[in-house]
Amino acid sequence: MTDTLEQLRRQFTTPCPTLTAVREQYFTHIRTNRYLLREINAGRIALVVKRLHHSSRATPVVYLQDLADYLDAQAPTQAA
Repeated sequence: MTDTLEQLRRQFTTPCPTLTAVREQYFTHIRTNRYLLREINAGRIALVVKRLHHSSRATPVVYLQDLADYLDAQAPTQAA
């Protein structure tokens, strides 16, 4: 069985896809990065977003490990 991180590595060509790419793939119900960031900052979506440098104009990115952790947390747990 392939884990979530390995699947994401095959899906994205970079270890840190842009927030736009992640939103378009996994948050199709959210139309803008601004709204998605607002939901993340409010704690309603537990996803870690970073910038590759400290400029306010730097593109927000999501590291694949953080995205995998978020997706795994959303999956229903199976009872043994």
